[in-house]
Amino acid sequence: MNRKITIVLLVIATLAISFAAMKGLSSLKESPKKNLDKKKLPLVKVEAVKYNEISSPIVEKGRLASNLEVNLSSEVAGRIVEAGVPLKVGQKFKKGQLLIRIYEEDAKMDLRALKSRFLNKLAENLPDIKVDYADNFEAWMNFFNAINLEESIPELPKVKSDQEKVFMASRNILGDYYAIKSAEVKFDKRKIYAPFDGSYAEVNTQIGSVAGMGTKLAGIIESNNLELQVPIESKEISWLSLNEKVDILDSDGEVIFTGKLVRKSDFVDEGTQSISVFIKLEKTNGNELYQGQFLTARFNGKKIANAMEIPRNAVFSSNKVFVVEGGILKEKEIKVIKRNENTLVFNGLKEGEMLVVEPPVKATENMQVQIKK
Repeated sequence: MNRKITIVLLVIATLAISFAAMKGLSSLKESPKKNLDKKKLPLVKVEAVKYNEISSPIVEKGRLASNLEVNLSSEVAGRIVEAGVPLKVGQKFKKGQLLIRIYEEDAKMDLRALKSRFLNKLAENLPDIKVDYADNFEAWMNFFNAINLEESIPELPKVKSDQEKVFMASRNILGDYYAIKSAEVKFDKRKIYAPFDGSYAEVNTQIGSVAGMGTKLAGIIESNNLELQVPIESKEISWLSLNEKVDILDSDGEVIFTGKLVRKSDFVDEGTQSISVFIKLEKTNGNELYQGQFLTARFNGKKIANAMEIPRNAVFSSNKVFVVEGGILKEKEIKVIKRNENTLVFNGLKEGEMLVVEPPVKATENMQVQIKK
């Protein structure tokens, strides 16, 4: 019995010693340090307000169009025959080349017949002219001899008296003469010549087709006289001046041509609310230009004095910004002078104020912030 009691006491003593040892060891561990880092404040990027003279360019895309476009139409009826320059869209031609020819053999025969009848009538009346108007007979005789059936009829001799004029009118010599002149004009209209160096932009007929009077046959453009038509927002048109230099850029933003602003429309496009301006290209560096091609125009605009340029996302509610005062955000209003695609030109703040150019998310007035170094 005593032995059992002794064993139990030894077990209890052993447990007690073990528990005491564990308590002692746990007391030797260091207590975990409390997190003493303060809550981080939002970082903001700022710029000190400083005003200068700013050049604020306007960059817009435009479309090339010929400064001279002409529709070719027929003033006489007839079949279209080969003229030398193919009737094809894009076909180039030189000034003075024959573009369109309407079959003329029948009209040529009719014109010869008119001249023959006129010569016959004039021959019948020359004896009377010699007797009654001897002082002018030589002029009429020279006129008669100068008439050639294959050439244009020469000018009429000058009538020297009212009696001579009555005589010519009564014999219908004047009427027949001007009928021939009218027929010659119509005959010449059977050939259409190029008024400038250019190319076909539109073709509505072909060789062998019959042209009617007033029919539009083709549209031509002067290929060496192109203008860039650029739509500008109506609120920005006041920044542009006639005759100012304009840079024409490629897709990489490099200047490839220069031009001059020559015209501004005096109306607003109802669909786009823009006003078209026209740039005459001056230096092309030998590069090819094409009707309908899109190019980018950079207008220098006017110099803006006493202003500063900042990113548009720094502005909210149209004309408000944040400034940092003693680590606190403060709302302030600015005077917006010009809005660009990604930036904004303004004044209205005091120079030296710390303007926030990258506001934090959900920024509010009186928010504590840190200035980004």
